[in-house]
Amino acid sequence: MNIESADVIRLIEQFLKEHSLHTTLEALQTETGVFLNTVDDDAAFKADIVKGNWDAVLASVEQARVPQAKRIDLYEQIIIELVELQDINPARALLRQTEPMDIMRTAEPDRYLHLERLVSRTSFDARHAYRGNADKDARRLAIADQLLNEVSTAPASRLLTLLGHSIKWQQQHGQLSEDVPYDLFFGRSQTIRPPEDKAPHKLLATIKFPKKQCPHSIAFSADGAYLATGSADGFIELWNFMSGKLDTGLRYQADGAMMVMDDAVGCLAFSHNGELVCSGAMNGKIKVWNVKSGSGAKRFSAAHSQSVSCVAFSKDDTQVLSGGADSVVRIHGLKSGKMLKEFRGHSAPVTGAVYSDDMTRVLSTSEDGSVRVWDANTTACVCSAIPDADKHGLAIPPAHTIVAIPGNSNEFVVATKSPTIYIVSLDGGVRRAITADKTTCNEFLAVAVTPRGKHVLAVSDMSILHYVDIETGSIQTANSKVPLEDVIGMACHPTLNITAFFSNDRRVPVWTA
Repeated sequence: MNIESADVIRLIEQFLKEHSLHTTLEALQTETGVFLNTVDDDAAFKADIVKGNWDAVLASVEQARVPQAKRIDLYEQIIIELVELQDINPARALLRQTEPMDIMRTAEPDRYLHLERLVSRTSFDARHAYRGNADKDARRLAIADQLLNEVSTAPASRLLTLLGHSIKWQQQHGQLSEDVPYDLFFGRSQTIRPPEDKAPHKLLATIKFPKKQCPHSIAFSADGAYLATGSADGFIELWNFMSGKLDTGLRYQADGAMMVMDDAVGCLAFSHNGELVCSGAMNGKIKVWNVKSGSGAKRFSAAHSQSVSCVAFSKDDTQVLSGGADSVVRIHGLKSGKMLKEFRGHSAPVTGAVYSDDMTRVLSTSEDGSVRVWDANTTACVCSAIPDADKHGLAIPPAHTIVAIPGNSNEFVVATKSPTIYIVSLDGGVRRAITADKTTCNEFLAVAVTPRGKHVLAVSDMSILHYVDIETGSIQTANSKVPLEDVIGMACHPTLNITAFFSNDRRVPVWTA
């Protein structure tokens, strides 16, 4: 079904009319050449004419496109009736100061002079006024029939009604949540930052994959509108995390024209402006996609010689930072489509890479257990550290995650295959080491940072969710276990106390506080 632009303009014109924005309405009609030409109730409109409620009639006619001949007939009738009521001054004003009467004076001077003589008389004679052409009631009926042919009837508040129906339909199909305010203009849920971080502890929704398929990566968009998943069969899908359903508000997803790579998608990241999503595949390829259209924006076919393990956008969304199983960290330019920088030094697969807030440094983690800080300009390794190296001796646990802390430009969260979480500074030093109790954790499998940057959420090998206070180091555990075994990864919503988890299971449970 095609929607005509003129129909959209009429919806806006009706809204303007109903809200008494008459100057704006007139300007829009003049500029577009599209006229509303509607009345709220044709029976009421006709009744106003028959009863001589001329103020209401003129208010309707002035906003419609009525042929001048019929407009002249209307004004002539009103002038005659004003004379009959001896309201001479309003009659003279209509006769001498309105456009229809100016046209009559030029086109039909005899008819105009008749009205001039009429407003100058001291008495009223209906036969003289109407020149024997019917009486007042008959003239009113004739004018009503003429004007009704020029206007149509439309239900009130059509624009708001249609928008309401659209929102209701999206809520019924799981594309919108009734619990979250919706920004109608931008077409997304309003960003609401909770007053404080809270640990998620109850199930909100579950995303389910087809048999023999499972997620390999997840990420929330920076604006909080979508939860993206990358699957073993190469598909990148955007979900309504409130309902657990595919977001069919995106036309390409509704049509089944999905974003897809030619190998399993091992990592995902959204741009800061929410317009792009980057995917890294097990075959070493990286692709950047347009979120709204689903089309490919940029492809890096040889980003890494082995699988891509992590991707991240630069703060200005002009570069993509990546790490791979080839032990290399690289920066790729979105404009040039080429690799810009390469950072070598890790002796095992890279597991995480992030920019510093000012983009002067790159930090990375690796299965070699080290955290490296690189100069983003020269690619030189500024420092390299292994958290608690003395404690572990030769049995250094691999580092599997590094996460920036919102609102803290100098510290990062690092997790290793151990029961300890580290708060690491830009110089590579460990500011704080927080260790979980052995009864709840042998090693942490996945970590994420809460929206306000005050806490770390971490899932242990026992599927127990830990809630870690970054400042004090205190740890709380959730009463319920995450309903997955061997959690691979997790992601926190950027503004809400909502967290999603995934493993080799076909489900992605989404928890809320």
